[in-house]
Amino acid sequence: MKTLLVSSLIFFLTACAGPVKQMYTLPEGLGEIVTTTPLACRFDKQMADGISPQNSSWYFWREAQRTETRDERSNQGEVWERNHAGQLFYTRLFYNERVALEFVPGDLAATGATTSWAQLSSIIDPNILGKELPLLSKETSGKTVVEYYSGTVKGVATEVDWLPALQLPARIVKQLPEGAVTLVLAECGKGSKFAMTPITKTELDKFRHLDYTDLGDMEEDPMVQHLEQLMGGGHHHDGH
Repeated sequence: MKTLLVSSLIFFLTACAGPVKQMYTLPEGLGEIVTTTPLACRFDKQMADGISPQNSSWYFWREAQRTETRDERSNQGEVWERNHAGQLFYTRLFYNERVALEFVPGDLAATGATTSWAQLSSIIDPNILGKELPLLSKETSGKTVVEYYSGTVKGVATEVDWLPALQLPARIVKQLPEGAVTLVLAECGKGSKFAMTPITKTELDKFRHLDYTDLGDMEEDPMVQHLEQLMGGGHHHDGH
């Protein structure tokens, strides 16, 4: 198998962006959250290709050593875990197919996927804020501080409305080749009240597990061929 997409999240964060301002309301209760983990958040996602905007939900769960995402529209998800040595382990979840594609640290290195835990746990790397992305302004809504950043990262125009207390964006706008993609925080709290919840060990055990290192010997497997089509032989965004 040729090089596959490693993380749709990474793709979203490195995709092109265009400056698009839009009005939105911050979720209630953000100012009452006093810890950054655990958190369960739902984002409104819009993909606009200039013809018919597509709206859906995109979910993000964060624990101290684990993050998980799930995209309502594609019904795919991602799990990133970090061990005590700081090594990253990645699982791509295909809910319709009931398949879990697993990457160990060596696989991630082999694919050239570079990311940091700061980026994975905050959706966008906080280290670029105020550097590649200049701070334009900040305001306080109730107890919630929002910082507004806009600029270019590696030649890519990017806008981020940032919640420093939560280390999460309230809004990100990206401009993919197929059209604009916007994520806006709709709900966020310590407990998940969403219809979609993090995958349980019992549910994950029922999935077919594929190791990334074995895919090269499975080119004739219909499921592997199907997954390649889903991933387009390259990048895909969960919602992201």
